[in-house]
Amino acid sequence: MKKLLTLLALLLSAAAHAQTTPKLAVADGLFQRVNVKAYAGRPYRLSARMQVDTAASDGADAWIAASVLDSKTKWLSSARLPKNIKNAHWRTYSVQGKLSKQADTLQVVLGYYMNGRFGFDDFLLEVETKPGRWEKCPLLNADFESAGPLLADKRSWRQFQQVTGFTQEIATDSSGNHYLATAGQHIVPYGRNKAAGHYAVVNGVKLYYETYGQGEPLLLLHGNGESISSFRQQIGALAQEYQVIAVDTRDQGKSAATKGRLSYDLFADDMHALLEHLQMPAAHIVGWSDGGNTGLSMALRYPTQVKSLVTMGANLYADTTAVDAKLLKQVRQTKRILTVLGPFKKQWHKGYRLSTLLLNYPNMKPAELHAITAPVLVLAGEKDVIKDAHTRLIAENIPHSQLVILPALSHYAPQENGPLFNQTVLGFLKGVEARNVH
Repeated sequence: MKKLLTLLALLLSAAAHAQTTPKLAVADGLFQRVNVKAYAGRPYRLSARMQVDTAASDGADAWIAASVLDSKTKWLSSARLPKNIKNAHWRTYSVQGKLSKQADTLQVVLGYYMNGRFGFDDFLLEVETKPGRWEKCPLLNADFESAGPLLADKRSWRQFQQVTGFTQEIATDSSGNHYLATAGQHIVPYGRNKAAGHYAVVNGVKLYYETYGQGEPLLLLHGNGESISSFRQQIGALAQEYQVIAVDTRDQGKSAATKGRLSYDLFADDMHALLEHLQMPAAHIVGWSDGGNTGLSMALRYPTQVKSLVTMGANLYADTTAVDAKLLKQVRQTKRILTVLGPFKKQWHKGYRLSTLLLNYPNMKPAELHAITAPVLVLAGEKDVIKDAHTRLIAENIPHSQLVILPALSHYAPQENGPLFNQTVLGFLKGVEARNVH
């Protein structure tokens, strides 16, 4: 259920953001929006026939869902299958819910996950207009029998994301019936890849990490509340040139939960211990957000272990001169809520500790950066939550550092435009190597 909720959130949020480049993703899907304003407050039900080819599924599954939206495309509620579909035979599945009184749109969702072949057909949406009386709501191309390209009509089915690894087509079975056939191929489950995953107990914590590629070591560090999977746009590209060690920071991803205060210095101590455990004297470091902060701490605390550092969206302190005021307000509100909920559930307590980290750390002075000896690339998005002046302050105080502001991108630049981010990082690293040769 947790995975399903995560994937639904991923798909629902993806529809609201324009993309300039195809992305790597483990999940994708289609959606169609229906005007249900006349039925506000009524029960509804959605059904469809589905099948998943599990011959080489690699954990593949699929689902249908319905999301209730208001006029501003705010997600009000959703109905979803209790379990994702893994059955290789065609079966009819259904979900049901109730339209809120503010609802004007129902978003019908079909989704699929990981490597496998998936089939969808015969969608039916109904609303209970009177007790026991169900009225059919029109869906365009609900049975996939309409002529023409699948995604040509924006009033009909639309794709959530522009991704690589998935295909969609209208297929025909032996009876001449048309259905939607989708497939995922060569998708790597970064962050839960058994073939690449390892655990190490270092500095008193059990850390999960994955290794890819060959060459000089490159340590990849994610942001707050994230995991290795947030670098799915980067790992393949970086692993063509380097031995990538992608790590789940303590209390995040598949690494162990701990007690006590979290800090970026503590994370740096963990990474120092991990490199020693792996018998790697030094590594290039690419850190994003919290990972960028950890990278700065490593460059100061363990300079001989840092061959070079790329720090994306980092900050020296957590006030409104450094970080967007709205974000800080949201984190404070989250912490207040989790202060109440934390004692009742481990996951909420973890969120409380990660929120506390964001509000209390780092607390570094710009002059401290003068001691960094490694080559450093300071990155941020043009629309980053880290203020432009603060990013420039960091670069100005690191001797001989380079600064790149990624145009039109936000704090999530590695996911928004993976190719540009990767090209920028690899160009910097190649420059470091060239200087070392001479």
